[in-house]
Amino acid sequence: MDLNTLAVAGGIFALRVIGNVITTLRLVMMVRGEKLWSSAIGTVEALIFALALGSVVSSLDNLWNLAAYSVGYGVGGYLGLALEQRLVTRFVAVQIISPQYAHEIAVAVREAGFGATESWGQGAEGQVGTVTAVVRHRQVNQVVEIANRIDPQAFVTMEELRGISRGYFRRLARPER
Repeated sequence: MDLNTLAVAGGIFALRVIGNVITTLRLVMMVRGEKLWSSAIGTVEALIFALALGSVVSSLDNLWNLAAYSVGYGVGGYLGLALEQRLVTRFVAVQIISPQYAHEIAVAVREAGFGATESWGQGAEGQVGTVTAVVRHRQVNQVVEIANRIDPQAFVTMEELRGISRGYFRRLARPER
């Protein structure tokens, strides 16, 4: 194996990693409804894909190129997801239904630094309290643990939100300059 073979395989690997990271970002833009950015990123993605695939297809008997293409795709997918978790702030509405301890759960959620809205309704077996907290995706477990600590029988649902506007998010506040 010569240096040229390794250089070409390394280039293919790098193109697939970059291409797959870009694919992840394009999909995030699509979900957010950002049509122009998604289309522009898609153009770059297509160019990278064509360059990488062309290098592999031109010599299908080269196992180094095939391996670089395949492994680059996997690594790019992993890095794309890691980048997406860092760049995109996802919010989840956590709804906690408790017949007896809704108010106590709401107080504990607020003491933990989250906003909590209490409401009351009629369940199958009588009146129930509902606590709704909108939190970052990575904070969901913390809110659920608070609810379970106070009422292990609480019914908890989670719904990923597409967007939010206003509300109480003390931990999102930026420091004043």
